[in-house]
Amino acid sequence: MNFLNSISWFLISAALFISTLVVSSEGYACASCGSGSDDPLILWPNEQLKTYLGVSSSSRFETVDPNGKIGRESGPTAREAVTFAAGKALRNDLFFTLTLPMQQNRLNGNSLRSLGDPVLAARWSWLMPEFTEPSRPQIQLMASYKLAHAKALQETKRVDLLDTFGTGVPELKLGVDAFWGQGVLKGGFALAGLFPDERRLGRSAVFPGNGLRATSTLGVSLGADNKLLAGVVREAREERRNDGLRVSQSEVLAHSIFVTCDWMPLPRNMIRLSISDKGRVFENRNMIAASSLSLAWLSTWE
Repeated sequence: MNFLNSISWFLISAALFISTLVVSSEGYACASCGSGSDDPLILWPNEQLKTYLGVSSSSRFETVDPNGKIGRESGPTAREAVTFAAGKALRNDLFFTLTLPMQQNRLNGNSLRSLGDPVLAARWSWLMPEFTEPSRPQIQLMASYKLAHAKALQETKRVDLLDTFGTGVPELKLGVDAFWGQGVLKGGFALAGLFPDERRLGRSAVFPGNGLRATSTLGVSLGADNKLLAGVVREAREERRNDGLRVSQSEVLAHSIFVTCDWMPLPRNMIRLSISDKGRVFENRNMIAASSLSLAWLSTWE
């Protein structure tokens, strides 16, 4: 897989955006415009403790085969989730977050609930924004580890797949996130490598393949504390391996688009509304298409 080809569109679009970006002299805060779709909770500079409580609903699940053709998915028709995340800053430029999702699958009036895969993440700001320099970006190095807690497709014994809530494979993510968030116009991009572990699921040792995830975002401030963002995410993975053997035509290519609106009704409290659609724009292979809607409340405590 040529990963440079996989992200070229994003890097080009980001470069064009940056070269034409006109920022105002008045600064506005912006939490990670680059990969806000990846991480539900990101601390702004000078925030010490922050929480996230969100509800989401996903539906319109469809399979996309190796040729990019869309077909019906045989599993759950809807999934709801309640997600809690908490973040703590150790320094002004370093913070950790823990994300815990509780999920529910539904199909034909039946449903099952389970804790999803917890994620522990950290971010270090290599370059901090300066209000005296509105064109200066914030650049963060990011790392996260997803635990394999939820039952995977290979572990289910149900025909309806209602008890499938995760991939079954732990995964390390390492990357960089750059964003320009102090002007009326905002934008950024993030690039991360995906490194799953090999794990025995059922009768086989499964390795989903290393991957690369790129996010490009554009946005605008709707006043000092509110903003509207839109972005595109592209994820590509190498061929899957079962028991050490490569599975032919199993490379994953997935595109998704998202729109997020942040509104601050009270000081230190924010409401976030997000919609996303995955697998129905650009080219896609070997993935599950879905549409999602989420609503979250973010609170800063320190």
